[in-house]
Amino acid sequence: MPELMSEDAVRDLAQAPAETRSLHRNEVFPVHVLLCVAHHESDASSLLKAAGVEYSVLHAALTAGQPADKPTNKRELPWSSSMDHILQLSQSYTKKHFTSSHLLALILDNDKDSVTLLRECGLNVPEFRAALLSTFG
Repeated sequence: MPELMSEDAVRDLAQAPAETRSLHRNEVFPVHVLLCVAHHESDASSLLKAAGVEYSVLHAALTAGQPADKPTNKRELPWSSSMDHILQLSQSYTKKHFTSSHLLALILDNDKDSVTLLRECGLNVPEFRAALLSTFG
């Protein structure tokens, strides 16, 4: 992970396994990190809220109709291959402060399930992507 990771990005990544467990899943996917980004106060969550996407709406949309995995006794949950890919991409952000907004941008650019979930929640993804990128300057 980037050396200059902000507290909000660290928090969102650290909380993703707990979010995953609460959804009765055994592997951390980008959508679980997306939920953490939406749940905790940050520039990224503020942008999501301004676009009309709340944590509770994302959570409800994600859980609708999904069967639970078999419970696991593993202390640590593995990152999915898609989340691992996003974390590898985050390595390119070593010269700038890497925030939850950067994490959200990588999720939008690299995870179709998260984009689909956001669309189902009424988000205009291209407009949101543009607004998110404008926050980077």
